[in-house]
Amino acid sequence: MRVAALSDFHIGATRRMDGFRHSEDDFCRFLDTLERDHDEIVLLGDVFQTEHSWSLTRSAMEAELERARSRVPRLWARISRRPYTYVHGNHDAVASTTTMAVETHRIAADDFSIYFVHGHQFDPLLVRARPAAKMATWFSGRVRALRLGRVADWLEHQDIRIKHERFSKEDGPYVAAAKRLMRDHSHDVVVMGHTHVRARVDTPDGTYLNTGTCSMAQFSYVSIDTANRASTLHSAPSST
Repeated sequence: MRVAALSDFHIGATRRMDGFRHSEDDFCRFLDTLERDHDEIVLLGDVFQTEHSWSLTRSAMEAELERARSRVPRLWARISRRPYTYVHGNHDAVASTTTMAVETHRIAADDFSIYFVHGHQFDPLLVRARPAAKMATWFSGRVRALRLGRVADWLEHQDIRIKHERFSKEDGPYVAAAKRLMRDHSHDVVVMGHTHVRARVDTPDGTYLNTGTCSMAQFSYVSIDTANRASTLHSAPSST
């Protein structure tokens, strides 16, 4: 069985709020290739950005999700059915009730177990200071609403860079969580997103993989072949 995983599209409710930056046609052509080469494709969270609304109430985020989906109708129609499985992240958690997105996913084939989770569950800032983290996301949305997209891009890039430097090392919280999942549940591979940085760490317990991001016009994904017990990180040039 061949499985692909990709994450962190950050499709926004409006063009100004959007972090995706792909044309719908380009991305659908990219998915054509994935579908030809894989039996299942896992969307590993933050497909949509629902926390840039004026309010962070559930109803406001549900409305933001609906607006974001309506901007990419062909893409949404495609990824909402097989061979796709939607695992939500922190920025699209509301999809768990509106689209039946799941929090985790497991694939077992050829005596090989793969566990998928977005990874925000292991982010120290979200665990210890969730209100502050959500407020930072809301603030970024307000900056975008003021037509200061480049400023918001810079702020978000700094957040990614700092978190990567502090938390994405081999002794960091994501790899530690992956090791626990592999030891406690006999998974061979644990795949996460969230950090926006592609990563692979081979451990005695199994392999930790991070998909990277498909935001900012990037193409990044993980491919796993259960029969050969092989996994590969892929990236391609930006579409812009």
